[in-house]
Amino acid sequence: MKTITVLVALALSATASAETLQGRWKLVEAVDLRPDGTIARYPWGRHPVGSIVVQGGSCILQIMATEVPDFTATDTTVTEQMKASLLSTYIAYTGPCTFDDAKGVTTMKVEGAWRPDYVGTQQTRYYRFEGNRMIYGPAPNTRGAEPLQRRLTLERP
Repeated sequence: MKTITVLVALALSATASAETLQGRWKLVEAVDLRPDGTIARYPWGRHPVGSIVVQGGSCILQIMATEVPDFTATDTTVTEQMKASLLSTYIAYTGPCTFDDAKGVTTMKVEGAWRPDYVGTQQTRYYRFEGNRMIYGPAPNTRGAEPLQRRLTLERP
């Protein structure tokens, strides 16, 4: 199994040039920006972990907060509110995707997701490359009362 994992990793790195979405990207930062470019919030905290993997026609995105409560296996006081809070610190979805590096656009038809209402949707994201990093996110939208732009910064591991 380890040999197969190494071969897949080598194949991904060999087929992915420096300026393509294709391959694996590790999350460095996730922020919601105000129109003036200042940071409004860190949706998964200041130290999230996650990645985007694009291989062929498939995409996987996963992000989680690292600053979450620690529950022991024997903790019987875990409430529904605590579980809901944990759900808000995680996002993951996968499905077939198309991408165009020249235009910096990708669209995924979500087949599986952490939230059932995401399944069956189409998610379009925009990306650009800045040196060894990729800036990734949806078009500007409104999150709450203030118009915010989500921005993920990723780099190759």
